[in-house]
Amino acid sequence: MRFVAVHKAATYLMVLTSTLSVFASGELAPLAPWAFLVLTVLSAVRPDTPGPSVLVERLWTLASLGVLVFLGVGVFQGEPALIQGVYLLLWLMLARLFNRRTSRDYLQLYVLSFMLVVASTAVDADLTYGVQFLLYVVFGTWALILFHLKREMEENYLLKYGDTLEGRPVQIERVLNSRKLVGLQFLVATSAVALLVFVGSTAVFVFFPRVGLGMFFQKQRPGILMSGFSDRVELGQFGTVKDDPTVVMRVELPGHTGGAPPPRYWRGLTLDHYDGTTWTKSRPRRWRLERALSGMAVFRPDLRSDDPLVQSIYLEPMETRVLFGADAPFAVSFADSVLAASSGRHRRGLQMDAEGDVHYEQPDEVAFKYTALSNEPKAPPAAWSLSLAAYRERVAREPGAEVYLQLPAGLDPRVAALTARVVGDATTVGQAVERVRAHLARTLTYSLTLERDPSLPPLEDFLFKQRRGHCEYFATALAVMLRTQGIMTRNVNGFLGGAWNDFGRYVAVRQGDAHAWTEVWAGAWVTQDATPVGETRRAESTLWTTFAAWSDAARLRWYKYVIEYDLDRQIGVFQSVADTLRGLFGGRDERRPEATSGASTSSQRSGCAEAGTAAGGVAVVVIGVLALRRRRARARTSAASRPGDEVAAVYSACVALYAAAGYPRGVSMTADEFVHALAAQGAPGLDLARAVVAHYSAERFGGADENPAAVRRLRAALADLKRTLAQREGRSP
Repeated sequence: MRFVAVHKAATYLMVLTSTLSVFASGELAPLAPWAFLVLTVLSAVRPDTPGPSVLVERLWTLASLGVLVFLGVGVFQGEPALIQGVYLLLWLMLARLFNRRTSRDYLQLYVLSFMLVVASTAVDADLTYGVQFLLYVVFGTWALILFHLKREMEENYLLKYGDTLEGRPVQIERVLNSRKLVGLQFLVATSAVALLVFVGSTAVFVFFPRVGLGMFFQKQRPGILMSGFSDRVELGQFGTVKDDPTVVMRVELPGHTGGAPPPRYWRGLTLDHYDGTTWTKSRPRRWRLERALSGMAVFRPDLRSDDPLVQSIYLEPMETRVLFGADAPFAVSFADSVLAASSGRHRRGLQMDAEGDVHYEQPDEVAFKYTALSNEPKAPPAAWSLSLAAYRERVAREPGAEVYLQLPAGLDPRVAALTARVVGDATTVGQAVERVRAHLARTLTYSLTLERDPSLPPLEDFLFKQRRGHCEYFATALAVMLRTQGIMTRNVNGFLGGAWNDFGRYVAVRQGDAHAWTEVWAGAWVTQDATPVGETRRAESTLWTTFAAWSDAARLRWYKYVIEYDLDRQIGVFQSVADTLRGLFGGRDERRPEATSGASTSSQRSGCAEAGTAAGGVAVVVIGVLALRRRRARARTSAASRPGDEVAAVYSACVALYAAAGYPRGVSMTADEFVHALAAQGAPGLDLARAVVAHYSAERFGGADENPAAVRRLRAALADLKRTLAQREGRSP
């Protein structure tokens, strides 16, 4: 391979690699990438010349000034300054590619390409940037090493023969065109060097202390605009997203070891008012939810369960910031990063409305990670077997029942008449609901391609003329028809099912899984779905779907461990390393309940494995040990560092008492998680432990004043418990 050809190829590869992310981001005009590629190819096939004429050089300069003015005017007219800057970088790179002749021109190309890579971090947060960065490191290493060799050869010959090489016995062109200077071994060796540089930069990224949220990228991913997920839903919207494979959220199920889990309803928004075309919320006011020390917020205590379904959910940024949960969610939790907890600008929060829907507050456009606790689907309550007359009497006494019995003005009388015929001689609420649901599922057809008669309202058109529609129409028909019989209903929007990702061990819920169904009040809200069974979209397993699943799993890891790598995750990496070392060298406490740490422990260990592989074992071990020692030192001195904090001392005494009794607190457990672990192991004195944690949380994190009398009572109770445990073990306290 000729040296000059290899250097030229490496330069062009470096330049093209630097443009990958900005082209893949979709932020540029559609024709811009193709125009740049065509012009780049033309500059490559153009033979090298000593340099353009003075006239041509002036024309290039004037053109560059014109482009600068044009882009500047665009900024003043409201165009994004960053995108205009990217266009300017691309133009300057083309100008250098068409006028390359000296080392200075090549050096300017390298600088411009690096600036474009930096700009890419702000326009592309996807996995494509990771691929671009790796390729750029390899090709950049080639180009810079070859550029250095080329410049050294030129300068050495100039020093030997003077300011010009013309007429000298050894011409520089012969050397630069030599096939003996570089070969395959040179490229392999420099690639190895580039990969070492990449590994080193990864180690710096993993272990360099995070600041604030630690966002490596300034780009905020644009929220996914989902039809149907807002406080206002017009019939017909869900049909427009049924073929959209965009992943909306990824759900990990801690403890799930089998294959694909059964399909679930992912509940999101509840709407109660229907005006004939649109569902809305009649009570849109929201209020903030308070969270306990562990970060958990219980918004439906009536649904609380001792054996909930735990879901670790990674929700993509959406225009409508609503949280989803499986079946009947009753609580959510998430953890602020250490510094974000003290910063109002980055504080996360939760809001709930009258329907029990939970919305989240977040100042940036990144994925929202949280844990949802849900109940498994329950059988209808006893009220399900009430007679229709008794049910209507009970509903008449329910406050606010009129909200869920509201009917649109001008509703066609045929709707109530049809419902009465279908209900027939049903004697109970359950029979009436089932007859209407079965009638819709059996006699009407599911379809995404709809014809509409604009002279009729959507529901009447669906029931009496078209007789075909998608889930929104079935849900609306069931809700309205039951309301005509005095049965309370509401419309629910969310997702149904999802694709199981074997590579990432999670459920990928896509836009195409959007679904609407009905909830019926029978002492509690009961899910009823009139959409014909089996009509949801099912993806066939092909080579493409397998690749898509693998790339989505890789994309999830990219977001979790690179884009959104913050102080919390960094501490989790260190803590996971410490846990691994303790298991290898210090033994493992088999009594520690792994389930109490939930999805966060699993996530941290996964992140540790990937980061440790990239960064190298030695650095991981050293920093992990240091982090563990520092954490233990903080734990030992936390109570003493705050003079007069008596309740913290009581909490420490409680932890020590249970540790001596064989119930140690895990290093990464919060106070609430410790109490749950004690309950799971059947430890004695649970009421006392809960009281200690409640007082500790209220004073330490809730701003409550210290209560000396309560502290004395807790100390006395701990002393009694200590004597009881000692007597149980047959020893003196």
